[in-house]
Amino acid sequence: MAAIAQSIDGETIATKLAMRMEDSLQAFAVRAACFVGELGVPYSEEFDGHDFGATHIIAYVGEEPVGAVRVRWFRSFAMPERLAVIQRYRGHNIGQLLLERCRKLAESRGCNMLYTQSLPQDVKYWEKHGWRRLVVEDTGGSAKRIVAMVRAVDPSKPLP
Repeated sequence: MAAIAQSIDGETIATKLAMRMEDSLQAFAVRAACFVGELGVPYSEEFDGHDFGATHIIAYVGEEPVGAVRVRWFRSFAMPERLAVIQRYRGHNIGQLLLERCRKLAESRGCNMLYTQSLPQDVKYWEKHGWRRLVVEDTGGSAKRIVAMVRAVDPSKPLP
C-alpha cells in the first residue's frame, strides 16, 4: 500500500492497486455501496464488462476499503471512472488521493492525458481538482447528460 501523510481519527489513509481478486472485490463493494445502494444505479449499468480489463485503485482508512476508482487504458490517455467514496468518509480528500494515484500511474505508463466523463452535478468537483471541460454530449435522447473532462498528466505541459 502507498501510505499517505494523512489520517482520519489516527487511522492512516492509503491507496493500493488491486492485484488480487480479493482487492478487486473490495473495489466492487465500495462501488456497489455508493452507486447501486446510495444512488440507485442499476447493477447492469455499474458493472458493465470493462472491470476485468481495467486497473482498480482502492483507498483504505486503516484496513477498511473506503474508496475506489476504475482506470481504463488507451493508447495515449487513461480514463479514470467510477470514482466512489463511502459516504461517511467524504470530505477527507480521499477522491483526490485516488485521482492523484491514477495520475502518477498514468505518467509511469507514458500517458499524456487523463479523460473522464462526468455528470453535470459533479463537474465542479472535477474542476476544483484541475480538470477542464471539453463538451456536453447528448447521450442519445437519454435524460442523462455527460460532460467530457480532461486533465494533463504533467501539469507543466499543455494538453494535446
